[in-house]
Amino acid sequence: MLDYNTKFDRRDSTKILDEDEIRELVRSHLGSRIESVSMLTGGFVNSNYRLVLPDRSLVLRIAARPGELKKELRVLKQVQDAVPVPAVVAEDFSGPRPFALLEFIEGRLCSDSLGSLDGADLTRVAFEAGISLQAIHSFDLGKAGFFDENFVFDPAFENFGGGLYEYICSNLASGRVRERLGETLAACALEHVQSNRDEYWSVPNSTRLIHCDYNLKNILIRKAGAVWKVAGVLDWEFAMAGSPLVDIGNFLRFEDELPEGFSRSFMKGYVSNSTGLPGNWREVARLLDLAAMVSFLDGEEETPQTFGTAISVIAKTAGVAPSDGPEITDY
Repeated sequence: MLDYNTKFDRRDSTKILDEDEIRELVRSHLGSRIESVSMLTGGFVNSNYRLVLPDRSLVLRIAARPGELKKELRVLKQVQDAVPVPAVVAEDFSGPRPFALLEFIEGRLCSDSLGSLDGADLTRVAFEAGISLQAIHSFDLGKAGFFDENFVFDPAFENFGGGLYEYICSNLASGRVRERLGETLAACALEHVQSNRDEYWSVPNSTRLIHCDYNLKNILIRKAGAVWKVAGVLDWEFAMAGSPLVDIGNFLRFEDELPEGFSRSFMKGYVSNSTGLPGNWREVARLLDLAAMVSFLDGEEETPQTFGTAISVIAKTAGVAPSDGPEITDY
């Protein structure tokens, strides 16, 4: 069964704070009303704590990268009427530990629920996850590329698929990505990408909002009556504008480790309120997902689990047996 904790290392972790430090950090926003503090699990970049108040609970999100938190908060405010996301209660970037206070959403992580839900419930959860992703993609930002908290694009892509193609090829050709992959696998992967150049460049230059980390560890679910629903979509710090197939590729990255029928139900939910997808959507989604794998391998920090996952995904996408590449267990 799919377990993200075995696939990725926690990155850029901020210092774990004790309860007194947290109370002091948020004092100007909450005073002395905090009844209890506990650390939340699941995040791989930022640190998150649950703060229990007399009348409600909040999430204290301490930024590892302040700029990305600012962007995340702006996106949350933009989509809150269409997508189930936590409301932004307060934000503070004036001190040495930038943070935000967000609504705490009751629910359970979808990634923690795969082994405990029956087939019918899993089918419903997957369908609802598809509907929520389509709601995210309903936002048209007018340009493709990376943007900041003011939705200023830097850079903007003239051709989204072509931009990712150039990024992937340049990293597979030289540098630490090629070094970490090993010459044999890097060469095979580069050949595979170059042989699919037309697929990349034919991707419509979509300007839709994409989450870029849409997967089961960032989806909260909750039962409403007899039906499971998506209660919250979390962790928006990597959001950008581009092709919806990026998010589909992310969600289906470990498709063979998902419960039977899960991916099919997810796609049924996604297309239930859309104009559909191109016939080659699955292959293009895999090709676009290589950009994320390259990004993982290009990180400055040594992240053994993440490197191993990226190498494995690249080898599978390129049709290379693990024995033809580097020893993945070395990472």
